[in-house]
Amino acid sequence: MKTMPARWLSKTLTALAVVVATVSVSRVSAGPQSQDLLDLMSQGKTQTDLGNYDAAIRALDAIVARPDVPPEFRLEALVRLGVARRASLDFEGAVQAFERVANSRELDAAGKALLVQALGEGLPGTKRWAEIWPRVSFAVDRSRVKRPTMTVVWPDAAASRRVAGDSVTVNLQDADLGELYRLIADVSGLNVVVFPGVHGKVTLEAQNEPWELVLGLALSPNGLASQREDNVLLVAPPDKIRPARSFRGRRVDLDFRDTDLRKALAEIAQLGGATVTVDPAVSGGVTLRLHQVRWDHAFDIVARVNGLEWNEEGKALQVTLPTP
Repeated sequence: MKTMPARWLSKTLTALAVVVATVSVSRVSAGPQSQDLLDLMSQGKTQTDLGNYDAAIRALDAIVARPDVPPEFRLEALVRLGVARRASLDFEGAVQAFERVANSRELDAAGKALLVQALGEGLPGTKRWAEIWPRVSFAVDRSRVKRPTMTVVWPDAAASRRVAGDSVTVNLQDADLGELYRLIADVSGLNVVVFPGVHGKVTLEAQNEPWELVLGLALSPNGLASQREDNVLLVAPPDKIRPARSFRGRRVDLDFRDTDLRKALAEIAQLGGATVTVDPAVSGGVTLRLHQVRWDHAFDIVARVNGLEWNEEGKALQVTLPTP
């Protein structure tokens, strides 16, 4: 199992409990509350962290039942109630609590963020969250009668998510996605290739989860997707992901540092004993390091990340600009 650096290690409490406690601080202090409400919320949080779920549920239920509770306070209590009920294996009760939050007319950006994290999902950076939160929705799956679940439906994200790979533990707080890519490369041994212009941040906690699941939890909130091709992992917007091709060239190592694009394409073709003709309008630079990647796969990667098309006839390659 691989972990992030020490400053990101998960705390001894369950990841979910820690996430909810961290995100909800501003919710609790958002306005003047009676001391008994604050005490009940504190009791619900503490008893959940300690694993005393029955006591936590009683305290949180008491808040939800009060008619004088401000909307944002009630929504937080419902989120925490869902967490406590799920931990006590009352999955239907948990989903019902989460549904009340998701369907509330008072649900704002902060409340929705709290629910997203309670469901074990990551959050994008502040700027993207401000842009997409009204379009973030939730879906309930009751196909397993004894274990219904609620999931987050992210806008602009790929629908499927793989869950294989070695386990990792992460605690990312508004971290650049590049930090996660480096961990994934280390854990998987894959060449991680990120398309130009792809960036984002994520707040996410996961303990001993498959790295592909963790990667999906970080990419979906940012409207991104990944695809594995042989020993390469591509990260790009979903519309840039295409069905994987088959490559058979010999494996090579590449290390381009701000290399002229046309020169890089010619060098890769030469490694495969091929010649290349490049459209005169093609220009740019390449910074890319690949280890033991098939030469024709490497050629395809360099072309794709630069928005180019290519075809081959025997050992003659032709690179063109995309057709309008």
